[in-house]
Amino acid sequence: MFLLPLSVDSTDSPVELGESESYITSGEISAENDGVLVAHEGTVLADDDAHLTFEYGNRTIEHVYDDGTIYTKYETNATDEAWIESIGSTDAEERHFGEHQDRVVRITEENGTVDSSDMTFVRTQTSHHLQNLEYEQGNEQDDRTVYVPSSTWTTVNTETMHATPEAGELSVDTETGVLREASLRYQLTNASSYGESLLRLGETTTIDVRYEYDPDPTIDDIETPAWVDQCVENDRCEF
Repeated sequence: MFLLPLSVDSTDSPVELGESESYITSGEISAENDGVLVAHEGTVLADDDAHLTFEYGNRTIEHVYDDGTIYTKYETNATDEAWIESIGSTDAEERHFGEHQDRVVRITEENGTVDSSDMTFVRTQTSHHLQNLEYEQGNEQDDRTVYVPSSTWTTVNTETMHATPEAGELSVDTETGVLREASLRYQLTNASSYGESLLRLGETTTIDVRYEYDPDPTIDDIETPAWVDQCVENDRCEF
């Protein structure tokens, strides 16, 4: 049993990620041993009316797009100052830089609007982690189709892995095929055969993926974060 040859299947998910001009989205991808890999929240009403927040471990990047101006807040822990000094557009004007308790905050201002590339990393990581599993079509309810994950073999960073779902499902717009909601928990086991996947339980990582996407937001206004008024308008940053 332990010498069985392994065939790695294609595990493309049965969905596509939406790219509408206006949308509301949120999500988080985390690993058992590494914590949050990436989390995001975003509301885009127009290319000059949007609010996007990205979290990468201890690092946070928050963009506010307002009438042709982009305000960006970079935040990390005090020991990560080199990152916060080096990141960001060279065309941006620095409006604030300082330590606030155990955090370092940098705020910049520049001309610009929403760029689709702002969501590239989130989209890539979400798609990648969804594609580690295979899916079977489940029930259709109203305008949604449910897909249930199943075990499969996959490749992660050139390593062969066995992916085993623990809980969750995908909810897809039946008409467009666009992913509207994902809530998954699955295990990745480093193995090259079924026997190894059973024996090497200590080399298993649990992955959690959460994602929501609404291509038809019903809100009219985006609330401006307090730091824009405090740090940019009045130069009185309080965190």
